[in-house]
Amino acid sequence: MAKKTGRSIFTTQTASYLLIILVLSATFSIFFFSTAKGHLEKQVGGKLADIARIASRNAPFARLDLIKVGDDETRMVLRLKEKLGEIQEATGVENIIIFGMDKRSLLDLRPDHLIGSTYNPPRFDKSFTHDLGRGNAISTDSYRSPSGKFFISAFAPVMDAQGKLFAVVGVDGGAAEVGIIEQMRARLYWIAGLSVVFAFILALFLARRLTRPIRGIAETAERIGKGDYQARVPLPPTAELRVLADSINSMAQQVQERDKQLKEMSANVAHEIRNPLNSLKLQLTLLGEELGDVTDGPPPKTLDTLHYEIGKLNRFLTEFLTYSRPMTLIRDAVAPGDLVQATLEMALAAAEEKDVEVNIISEADLPTIHADRDRLEQSLLNILLNAVQACEAGGKVEMKIKRSKDGNSIGFLVEDTGPGIPEDVVGHLFEPFFTTKETGTGLGLSNTQRIVFSHGGKISAENLAHRGARFTITIPISTSTTQRD
Repeated sequence: MAKKTGRSIFTTQTASYLLIILVLSATFSIFFFSTAKGHLEKQVGGKLADIARIASRNAPFARLDLIKVGDDETRMVLRLKEKLGEIQEATGVENIIIFGMDKRSLLDLRPDHLIGSTYNPPRFDKSFTHDLGRGNAISTDSYRSPSGKFFISAFAPVMDAQGKLFAVVGVDGGAAEVGIIEQMRARLYWIAGLSVVFAFILALFLARRLTRPIRGIAETAERIGKGDYQARVPLPPTAELRVLADSINSMAQQVQERDKQLKEMSANVAHEIRNPLNSLKLQLTLLGEELGDVTDGPPPKTLDTLHYEIGKLNRFLTEFLTYSRPMTLIRDAVAPGDLVQATLEMALAAAEEKDVEVNIISEADLPTIHADRDRLEQSLLNILLNAVQACEAGGKVEMKIKRSKDGNSIGFLVEDTGPGIPEDVVGHLFEPFFTTKETGTGLGLSNTQRIVFSHGGKISAENLAHRGARFTITIPISTSTTQRD
C-alpha cells in the first residue's frame, strides 16, 4: 500500500467546517452582544440621566453658589447630602457627586471626599460640556473602574441665574444597573464555549459523512489492486462520489472479466504443456528400463535429473492451474480450533524433520465460521510450512487464534522465530510468481491470498519487533453460503 503523505481529507474537511462554524458563531455572538449591550446601555443610561436630573433639581444654583471649601459639616451642606442620600437609597445608585466647571467637588456622598477635592469624571468627553450647556442630561457607555467593577455614569447640568452651566451632577450606576450587562457577558462566554464544542462535534459529523464514502472507495480500489476483483463500492448518496464509485465498479468488472479470460487461456496452455510432459516422463521411464536391460546397472544420472526437472514442472503446472481456475467455495460450519489442529497434524512431519516446535494458542469459546474447510486448511498449511522453513533448528512457531475486537471475525496468526522478511520483499509477497526460494513457484502465497479474499477476509505479513515474522489471516464469522471466484 502506498505510503500516506500530507493531510487527510477528513482532517482538512474537519478543520474547514470547524473554522466556518466558529467564524459564523463568533460573528453572530459579537453582533448580538454589541447590539444588546448598546440597547441595554442606552436604557440604563437613560434611567441614570433621569436620576441625575432629579438630583440637580434638589441641588439648586442658589445653594451651590454658597458652598465654600471647609463647609463639609455646615447645616446647608448636610441638608443637601441628606436629600441626595435619599435619592441614592431610593434608586440604588453607587454615588452622587456635584462638581464645578473647574473639576472641583462641591458635594460628594462619599464620606472621605471633601469639598474642593479635585474630581476627574470618568469617561467625561469634551462634547459633554456642550450638551450640558444646552440643558441636556447625558450618559456614558459601560466602563471598568480601577477596582475592576463595571459602571455607567450619567450627568445633568445645574444652571446659574443667567442660564449658563454652573455645575454638573454626576451619578454612577451601581451593580443593579450594570449587573444585567455583566450577566449577559457571562452568558455569552458560556454560549461561546458551548458553540466551540458544538462546532467541533458538527464538523466531525460533516467531515465523516463526506470522507466515509471516499475511504470506502479507496479501500475497494486497494482490494482490487491486490487481486480481489469481486470487490465493489457501495453507491454513496453524493452525486459526484456516485459517479466515481460507478467508474471504480465498472473498472473492477472489466478487470475481473479480463482476468477470467487470461486464466482460462493460461489453463488451456498449461494443459497443453502438461500432456507432452507426461509423455516425456513415460518415455524416460521406458528408456531407463531399456538402458538397464542393456547395461545391467543403474540408470544414468542424466535420467534422474530429467525426472526431477519434469516433476518440478508438473508441480508448477499444478499450482498454476489452481491459481488460474475459477474457485468455488463449499462452505460449512467450521470450528477454528479443529481447523488449526488439522493443519498442524499435516505439517508435523516437516516440523519434526527440521526440529522446530509448533504450538497452538487459542482463545476459549470461539464461534464457528462459515467457510470452505479444505481451502482454508490449504491456506493455513502453506503459511505454517513457510514459517517452519524460515526457522533454524530449535526454532519455534506459534499459531494463535483469537476473535477480533469488534467480534465479527476470527484471526489466525502464525508467528515464527526466523530471520524475518526483508523490507524489500514484504510488499511483493503475495504477487504471483514472486519467490525468494530456489525451487519455489511463486504461486503459494498468491493462491493463499486468493482463497482468503474469496472468503471475504484479509491477509497480511509483517516483521515482529524482536525477531521473526507474523502472518495474519482474518475470516469473517458470518458470510454468504456460496461464493464463486
